[in-house]
Amino acid sequence: MVRNLKNVLRLLFVVPLVLALTGASGAVLADPPSRAGRLSVVEGEVALRRDSRRDWVSAAVNLPVTTGDEIATESDGRAELRIGSSVLRLDQATSVEVLRLDDERIRVRLKEGSVAMRIRSADREDAIEVETRDGVAVPAEPGQYRVDYVDSGTLVSNHHGHIDFRTDDRHVSVTEGRRAQIWSDGPTDVQWDDPDEDAFMAWSFARDRRDDRIARNNYVSPEMTGAEDLYDYGDWREYDDYGPVWFPRDVPYGWAPYRYGRWVSIAPWGWTWVDDAPWGFAPFHYGRWVRIRSVWAWVPGRYIARPVYAPALVAWIGTPGASITYTSGLPNVSWFPLAPREVYVPHYRYSPTYVRQVNITHVTNVVEIDRVVKTPQQVRYAFRDRSEAVTRVSERILRQPKPVALDVERRREHRFREWEQRGFPVREVVRPDGTRVRTVQPAQLMLQRGDRNERQPAVRDQREDERQRVDSRQERIEALRQQQARERDERTAREQDQQRQRQLQREQQDQRREQLRQERRDEAAPRQERIEALRQQNAREREDQVRREAAQQEEQQRQRSVLREQQEQRRDEARRAQREEVEQRQQERQQRLEAQRQQEAGERETRRQQIEQQREERSRQQATQAQEQERRRDAVRQQTEQRQRDVQQRQAEQQQRQAEPQQRPVERLRERVQREPQQDNRRSGEEEQQRRRRPAGQEEGRQQY
Repeated sequence: MVRNLKNVLRLLFVVPLVLALTGASGAVLADPPSRAGRLSVVEGEVALRRDSRRDWVSAAVNLPVTTGDEIATESDGRAELRIGSSVLRLDQATSVEVLRLDDERIRVRLKEGSVAMRIRSADREDAIEVETRDGVAVPAEPGQYRVDYVDSGTLVSNHHGHIDFRTDDRHVSVTEGRRAQIWSDGPTDVQWDDPDEDAFMAWSFARDRRDDRIARNNYVSPEMTGAEDLYDYGDWREYDDYGPVWFPRDVPYGWAPYRYGRWVSIAPWGWTWVDDAPWGFAPFHYGRWVRIRSVWAWVPGRYIARPVYAPALVAWIGTPGASITYTSGLPNVSWFPLAPREVYVPHYRYSPTYVRQVNITHVTNVVEIDRVVKTPQQVRYAFRDRSEAVTRVSERILRQPKPVALDVERRREHRFREWEQRGFPVREVVRPDGTRVRTVQPAQLMLQRGDRNERQPAVRDQREDERQRVDSRQERIEALRQQQARERDERTAREQDQQRQRQLQREQQDQRREQLRQERRDEAAPRQERIEALRQQNAREREDQVRREAAQQEEQQRQRSVLREQQEQRRDEARRAQREEVEQRQQERQQRLEAQRQQEAGERETRRQQIEQQREERSRQQATQAQEQERRRDAVRQQTEQRQRDVQQRQAEQQQRQAEPQQRPVERLRERVQREPQQDNRRSGEEEQQRRRRPAGQEEGRQQY
């Protein structure tokens, strides 16, 4: 048994988990719609089918409705579907299919029966479009409307507002206070009369008046599905930390969010929470929960005109489908509600934009959202370790809804009887395949099927007769209205009499019960004392338990405080160590900078000295070169003077030779020989002196040259 239960539970959790893992990697797949419908009223037998290939199951209040769902009522049932501020109501023996319910459009197909609409928003995406075989009814403005459909025609009633009916060949505009009968036997034919005021519309108007009586405020958007029930079942208060907060009334002892209800798998979200409370839709698909003075309260968060629907704003202890343990043979899968400012991580496919929009009422930090989405296992949740918030799976979670069978023929008979009462005759027709079926014919236009050319004169005559009988028809309608008013008054009087009789019977029954209670009290006084003692003992035990829980909470709070203090101390020590390390690093850096600056200053001084030395050396060289040039000029001048003296001496000698021609050549030669060594010695001495005066570099250059 345990093994089978484990396999079933794993199968239930693995499929949504696989879808989530394959879809959460990016925005390749489309996001789920941001809104869903809600079954807010279920009277009598109402059935729901998620897929045309599945069985019909009994519908219940708070069931979400989305694209592809079908709703059907039996001959004794009625239902109400709410989508934001728009309402769609189903009469008895009615069947509708939701063709489209997303962020842009709401369209349903009326297969048979009657539906009433109340549109409060002027936005096009909030209008409920009703499609039949004949065309589509599209509300053009806020108002109250009704659409009826059988096999042979469609009736569109406008009680307040403006609605259009679009067929393949016509565009019918239905003004306020009119009803259009559209018959599509060939070209579209329209007949006009007044809207019906039957029991279905009386019930619908009563529901509208109830909605109008509700004291609305600006705490939540009217487009939040299910918010209309919060004003009847709870109280609003303002808190600085959370803003508007809603406290539910009359909840049982030990109540906690997401504890009294069931899980239902609904595509494309997967596991969706369906609460048992009559108000249990908006608080479990929007906002967060918080404990204020040991009392649960719902926090809607920031005001958003169109909040995004979520299947269940909870966090799981362990991964559904993977971390399932068993204790004493029972499954141990737990969940708890999210607290304010905690990020909701979907378990179905989504894009980064979607996960930010679904959390925008409580978390606007995109970085925080991305961090939680990437590492959800590292998040510290407020209610994870609190027993009053954590809920574990029980065997009722695995109960599957039982299929139901719809009696189609009985529902059709009921609809035909109702249409006959409304003045539309029913007759049998033979289809091309030979089968006989019953169908509804127009009340004022009862023409036999045949050639269209033969029907046109009859149609014109009939319309002319109809124009002539307008006054009498209005009189009959007025008389009928008066008769209906009298019947309503008589019915009201009868109901009042019946209520008085029932009240009298209840009073008599109460008197008899009081007598029986008194007799039983007299007979069972000792038993009452024992019961009272048992109650007192139970009260004492509850008080002891409350005190123990309070002591445990205080101890946990004290431990948390100690842990926080220790953590703060460790953080302070870490900060101090970090600051010291930073200061030491700064000092070392300053020292390095100072040493570098000194080294650079030394290098600059060295370069300056080298430049000065080079400048002095160049100055010395320039001075030496100037002196050398001066010496050279002196030497050249001396040589020039010496040459002049030599020339003068030669000239004198020549004159002397000319004066002494008789001197012997030998003596002159001897004298010349004696003078030439002296001149050579003198020249060599002068050259030696010049060589000594000349710098070494010039001497080397002269030698190389």
